[in-house]
Amino acid sequence: MSGVLGADAAKSLLLKLRSLGLESDTGLQAFLSLFKATRSVDRGDYIVRPGRRHKVLTVMLSGVACRYRMMDNGRRQIFCFQYPGDFCDYSRYVILQQDDPVAALTDCLVGVISHEDIEWVITEHPDIGLAFSRSTVLEARIVQERVINGTQRPAVERIASLLCEQIFRLEAIGMDAEIIPLTQIDLADAAGLSVVHVNRTIQDLRELGALSKNSHAIRVKNKDRLVQVAKFDPHYLDIRETAAE
Repeated sequence: MSGVLGADAAKSLLLKLRSLGLESDTGLQAFLSLFKATRSVDRGDYIVRPGRRHKVLTVMLSGVACRYRMMDNGRRQIFCFQYPGDFCDYSRYVILQQDDPVAALTDCLVGVISHEDIEWVITEHPDIGLAFSRSTVLEARIVQERVINGTQRPAVERIASLLCEQIFRLEAIGMDAEIIPLTQIDLADAAGLSVVHVNRTIQDLRELGALSKNSHAIRVKNKDRLVQVAKFDPHYLDIRETAAE
């Protein structure tokens, strides 16, 4: 295990890599060895800045972040949330065009890998390259689901689906998903709803028995009930049993 990464960060990262199909111990250890440094990012700060291109891959190790775009009307559109094990800027390794920024929603820890090391490890371990490709496809599928969610579903299903997605993703990397680590503002910016509308919808989900009434945070009371309300099908997340082990 890399000495740069703490035990918790390494655990979540290993679970994420296994969920992407990287099963060989040799490949896993080779990937972990690429981390030469980590850095802390305060809540609200950029993890990946707009308009800058650095020849490094940034990997989430702890905390919660989001990829987003600021619209002309001042609204923030969140495309996807990012958790430990997620690659923040792999697209900048593949495509020279600058991607949307990534910002920390909580205090975060990230690790960095140089593009040169990525090239080396993919050459030596092709299954790591496949894991990168799967990660890119999965993020694209999450964005596709966000489009459907924001245009085809009523508010209660829309917010319930967003919450279910976070639960399944957090559980897949061994994290507690009883409390969703997002604010109502985050949910509003991901769902294309006003904060007032999201607040009413959260109250509806509490009345339906899916969320706890005895918490200011978004606390899940009954996961099965939430899945039922959302009519949630997690197939697009491609979560494998190995990820939960």
